[in-house]
Amino acid sequence: MALAHESQHRPSVKALERGLAILDHLLTVPEEPLHVIAEKTKMPPSTLHRLLAVLEAHGYVVSQHGTYQLGVKGLWMTTSRESIRHLLQELSKEVGETTNFSILVHDEMEFVERAVSDHPLSFVVSVGSRVPLHCSAMGKAVLSLRPELVDGLTLTPVTTRSITDPIELKAELEVGRHRGFTLDAEEFFEGVFCIAVPVLGRGQTAVGAVSISGPVVRFSRERAFQVAPRLRDAGERISQLLQ
Repeated sequence: MALAHESQHRPSVKALERGLAILDHLLTVPEEPLHVIAEKTKMPPSTLHRLLAVLEAHGYVVSQHGTYQLGVKGLWMTTSRESIRHLLQELSKEVGETTNFSILVHDEMEFVERAVSDHPLSFVVSVGSRVPLHCSAMGKAVLSLRPELVDGLTLTPVTTRSITDPIELKAELEVGRHRGFTLDAEEFFEGVFCIAVPVLGRGQTAVGAVSISGPVVRFSRERAFQVAPRLRDAGERISQLLQ
């Protein structure tokens, strides 16, 4: 009976071993197509595809434009969430506004950590929430280093200030790339101004962003430019943790 019981669990153990092998491999590369992963892990493409689908459904892997990379949970395996939380709290206390960290998931940014401002009036997005790339400072921060993603987006307006023209968006992304940060002037939420910088993962690929956001009555464009150097420093430190 013991042998029969053990035999029943062998397939699931094998799948677990293969899943861990996939994650181990993706820890070493920024992103790769399925056929390359299959070759390097020595797995049949059909089996690999099924396992990647399971890992993606649980947030460990993300697929985009035919390639696979570590997802939100996968990235947590490579760094300390507590360290990132501490950095956000430190930044929030220094600038007096809410700070956020998000990761690119498909065509959206998913909030994975935050530090809320002590002000009674503040703008807070729940962890796990997602925002569009084209009308959020964090999304534009990633797009500024990966402008090729713009062509695959649907530029749906969220507010009257949202950019819906791809040419205009690419022009703004180019400006953001040169100065090192991007802005969201009430493009996602009326009355809220936001500044963000990209966060780089392995291979120096933009995989996320860190931002500062606040109500326009207190957090203006001028104030955003003042805190930009401190925000860039935080982005670089988080990038080092992820790498």
